[in-house]
Amino acid sequence: MHKSNFLRGAMILTLAGIVVKVLGGINRILLSRLLGGEGIGLYQMAYPIYILFLSIAGAGIPIAVSIMIAEKMAKGETAEAGRVFHIILAFMIPAAIGFGLLLAASAELFIHAGWVRDSRALMPLLILSPALTLSIIACCFRGYFQGLQQMTPTAVSQMADQAVRVCAMLVFAMALMLRGIPAAATGAAAGAVPGAAIGLLIMLVFFWRHIRRQSVSGVVRDVTAGGVIKRLLALAIPVAAANMLLPAVAGIDLFIVPKQLESAGYTVHEATALFGYLSGMANGVIQLPAILTMALATSLVPAVSAAFSNGKHAVIIQRVHTVMR
Repeated sequence: MHKSNFLRGAMILTLAGIVVKVLGGINRILLSRLLGGEGIGLYQMAYPIYILFLSIAGAGIPIAVSIMIAEKMAKGETAEAGRVFHIILAFMIPAAIGFGLLLAASAELFIHAGWVRDSRALMPLLILSPALTLSIIACCFRGYFQGLQQMTPTAVSQMADQAVRVCAMLVFAMALMLRGIPAAATGAAAGAVPGAAIGLLIMLVFFWRHIRRQSVSGVVRDVTAGGVIKRLLALAIPVAAANMLLPAVAGIDLFIVPKQLESAGYTVHEATALFGYLSGMANGVIQLPAILTMALATSLVPAVSAAFSNGKHAVIIQRVHTVMR
């Protein structure tokens, strides 16, 4: 990947990130006016747990897959790259379903354990389970295209996911508003399901088109399922551990902030509303600068992996310096 293409990939992801954040900002404004602090608080009590599960199961997958695919493609081993990806899919699809079921099964446990202070957040937690499964599977395909150093599929998928998610959240929340704040918050959470579904569908379309025009070369050798899965986990787990820090902090906030507000004399409903102002409104603004850094990191990893596979250490240093600048 030439320097211009490397930066082009980062720019594509940056623009997609900006679009996603703008749509998310508009959604937060409209949703906060529709649900109020209490409704946003109920939604935000479920969402950090969903993100925590997604970070555990899916955060490291795109980077791990992109590294493994980039290494094979840099050596011209397209047949082996395809074999590696098929093994990863066969492993991750059941894992994604399992994590979705685990989130649904543990929803009541989070409430009974006191981690989620408001029992009305149970339904939003349950409704986010299918979205978790779909999002994890989509992570595999995003990692595949990032390994090919093609950032457009990821960008289009992320923008479509967010656009459909925002529209669905607002429509479902408005439709259920007459049934009360908890029902409307559940409707808002349900918007994640069609968003994740359209994001995955777009990745499947890109993948199908890519397979149709791909010319496979090379002989598949020394590619075992056990070896691929072992390498996948070795690459994904450290990345997932690092990515878990932000949702872990959000989880700590979820456990501490409403509880301390109640200790200060607020009712459960008032504490939920105030927590919604903090986590659903203020924190979103704080996270804006991460758009550029995440785009650069996503584009850098496969570019460095490809250069490393070919022993081009000077190219690695050059690309890292470019990102730092």
